[in-house]
Amino acid sequence: MDLLRFLFGTSKRDQFAEQLLRRIKQAGETREIRYDREAFQFGFYEQGEPVGSANLANLFSEYDRLPAKHREAFLKRITNAILSHHVPLPENYEDARPDILPIVRNRAYLQIERLRHRLNGEPPPHVAHIDVGNHLIAMPIYDLPDAMRSLDPERIDKWGRSLYELMETAFENLEQIDAVVSTLDERVFLFRNQDNYDASRMLLSNRIGDLPVQGLPVAMVPTRDCLIITGDEDDIGMQMMADIGKRYLEDPRPISMTPCRLTGEGWQTWLPPRGHPVFAPLHDLHLQGIAGEFHEQRDAIETFFAQTGRRGFVANYFLFRELDTGELRSYCVWPECPYALLPRTDYVVFMDQQHMNPLASGTWRKVEQTLGSQVEDLETYPPRYRVLTFPSQEQLAEIGTISRFRL
Repeated sequence: MDLLRFLFGTSKRDQFAEQLLRRIKQAGETREIRYDREAFQFGFYEQGEPVGSANLANLFSEYDRLPAKHREAFLKRITNAILSHHVPLPENYEDARPDILPIVRNRAYLQIERLRHRLNGEPPPHVAHIDVGNHLIAMPIYDLPDAMRSLDPERIDKWGRSLYELMETAFENLEQIDAVVSTLDERVFLFRNQDNYDASRMLLSNRIGDLPVQGLPVAMVPTRDCLIITGDEDDIGMQMMADIGKRYLEDPRPISMTPCRLTGEGWQTWLPPRGHPVFAPLHDLHLQGIAGEFHEQRDAIETFFAQTGRRGFVANYFLFRELDTGELRSYCVWPECPYALLPRTDYVVFMDQQHMNPLASGTWRKVEQTLGSQVEDLETYPPRYRVLTFPSQEQLAEIGTISRFRL
């Protein structure tokens, strides 16, 4: 049977899901678990009602990269993390206080999960958080040996504390954890302590501000286990930051490739201006990171369409390099169909679906000007828009054609 499965059937993804499902049940999970192959996730049910889900894509990517000798320990750790929801949080805030810590995640991390719930007709999860710039969020969590438990507003209210009080507690606790910072030529400072809280250390503004960088501190958090700091007046340091960031582009659990800068008003999403010596490499990383977020968002919507039988075109987010300037730019393709969900890109290309010839192409601004109210903002992050009618011949003519997208 195993040979038949190997030759004809079960994929590595399915085998991973089966192994993990078996371990979760053996460890004592009492909820019903349904494996959704299309969505590649577990759904948890109590008395037939959905009570949670676990997305498996990133877990599988991490598992698949591990040497065989480390995989069993990884499965055990993930099993414990999934079962951690059974562990009751302390009723008293003072008992919980020592284990409250902050985490930093990409804004898309929260918004795509909310989108999944909205698509499934479920109330979106309420996760207490604060914004860090425009593209990151920080939230207090309860730290367990094998998991991090997010804190919903009801729990915070029960403890009689505000979100900001919890964040202050989280910062204080993080300060108490020993961490090593290394440096490259006194230009770049690296936190890589592999304790899941390196990205969070950007929130320790006083410590970051004390680093001897040139100009204002600039941070990049490609993963939870890497924080890169340099100065906004250090061109060499920012190039080194970009070079280090590239190594994390394929990491299975990314946070963000977009830098932010520490000002008197806190962390602000930031890129050097066009024409700056390091604009190109940092801008490239920024767009490559956004591409990953759009792909994850698209997967969530397409999974919903597949599960419900609904139809619609979900455009992908593509990158290309301008021939004359060498700058990386984004575009999406809309084949001739009435319903499309478009990511916000630099350019939109309209295609004849039968022959796949370009009918028109224009900048996002030109497309919005031409189609007007037909372009509806879905208020998602990353930003995606709904259009219910393919442009008329007159509108396509008004949008025009960009030479880069001619056949």
